[in-house]
Amino acid sequence: MASIVLIACQSHTKSSTENKKAIETQVETSETKTPLWKIGQDSILEKNNPKHLDLTKHQLFIDTTRTSSFYQAYLDWNPHEFDKQAIAYYTEEISKKHQPKHISIGNFPDIWITLEKLNNEFVIYDRCDGISTRYFIDNNSVNFYAIEADADVIHKLNKLTDTEIEIEIRTIPQKSKSEKGLFSIKKTKYDYVYILTRDYRDWTSRALVTPLKHIDKFDLVVNNCVQTKRMEFKGFDKINFDDY
Repeated sequence: MASIVLIACQSHTKSSTENKKAIETQVETSETKTPLWKIGQDSILEKNNPKHLDLTKHQLFIDTTRTSSFYQAYLDWNPHEFDKQAIAYYTEEISKKHQPKHISIGNFPDIWITLEKLNNEFVIYDRCDGISTRYFIDNNSVNFYAIEADADVIHKLNKLTDTEIEIEIRTIPQKSKSEKGLFSIKKTKYDYVYILTRDYRDWTSRALVTPLKHIDKFDLVVNNCVQTKRMEFKGFDKINFDDY
């Protein structure tokens, strides 16, 4: 696929909490061959209000507030200049062979956020590195924002209801030999949870998503790594899309 580079103990009676902090300090300050970002994470996360945490340090927790700066950052996020350049690159490349079609999706949501499952509950993951994938249905393209941005152009609107959309898309040959694909979003049996599918005939990807305007329906798993990169949380439930 073509890409654009965007590029010493004081006492034997210390509490367990004090001992844990001492160990953490040793891990973070000792000279070790293992980078901090490769050090494993706890698989059991605690729900917490970020106001009660020292956010100048690495914190991995479940934010349940719905009003924190972490939630607000999702609402305020906008593509940066490299994202815009990447979207322009892909749409221009595809448009050399496939003329984009302008469509209107009415009241159907245009911005979508990826969901994960944790302990059988749906959550949003605020990554350490980059953003969790979000999808934007534009007038003549479908844009994907993650660590790197990507886009396909719209060929035809096949289906549009209050709970479902299907768009025929065109893409670059490096992504699909046929240069054809389908982008669809369909409501599941769970409130505010949808399945998003990208089917390029040669390969298919699926994700659970929710409209950006409904992120307040879900807890936010925050991997707050302000000083250095950390390993991304790997403890989410495995998703079986056939269950939806």
